[in-house]
Amino acid sequence: MDESHGQSGLDRLLNAKLTAHTVLTVVVVLSVALAGCTGMGGLGDLEDGENDAADDSGADSGDADDGDLGSMIGDGADADDDWFNLSRPGYYAFDLAGMDEETGEQVTGRLVYDIEDAGEEVTTSVDYEFGDEQYQSTVTAPGDEVSGQLFLTPAHKPILALQSVSLLYYVEMGFTNPSVGNRKQTTTDEGTQITEVTEKRSYAGVECSLVETTIDGDRSKQGCLRASEGGIAPYVATYTEDGDLELEVELVEYESK
Repeated sequence: MDESHGQSGLDRLLNAKLTAHTVLTVVVVLSVALAGCTGMGGLGDLEDGENDAADDSGADSGDADDGDLGSMIGDGADADDDWFNLSRPGYYAFDLAGMDEETGEQVTGRLVYDIEDAGEEVTTSVDYEFGDEQYQSTVTAPGDEVSGQLFLTPAHKPILALQSVSLLYYVEMGFTNPSVGNRKQTTTDEGTQITEVTEKRSYAGVECSLVETTIDGDRSKQGCLRASEGGIAPYVATYTEDGDLELEVELVEYESK
């Protein structure tokens, strides 16, 4: 079996050949994940229009200064426009598809977070299924503690994938305010990599901009970025070197209670 077939889309993101910017991305991803114990809302507010994507020849994420990076990360629960936040009541349903880590076969699944107000606490029900893998739980705890309890469960892996691809594009590619047509071309050990904002989309009412990366014309990954409106991507897809779907996470239902 090809080694890539034994990795999830998230694993492949984190195990890719790392540029300096990608190393920074991974560090930020881990920081955001750990900071989730205080709300794990997402990326928070971004700067409006000051750091558009570089053109074919141009600058990379070095254009974003420390202040911009701080605004990307945000402080989770305090971001009013942050659509995904496990510390407050809400309902989130994601359709999943991709490659089974054990068999290499294509499978589907679903992830649901149902969060209800419980006075000074919240009750969070989790229902996760991906191929033969299943996980269900119900947690009642203060809102700022729920995310920390859920982070290490199998159900949280799709959410980490959404966060990872968001930060990869924001930090490494510099798409802090993506608009259709923004494009960056680079040469890597794997070939010519092109990352481009291709269209506007909406997932369960969450508006975003679809960004696609290809290597020598073959699709590598996609993510739908929230830009200055804040919050993690509602959609992500990653692919193997052979073009097979590794992991796809798509928001299909969303309600802020």
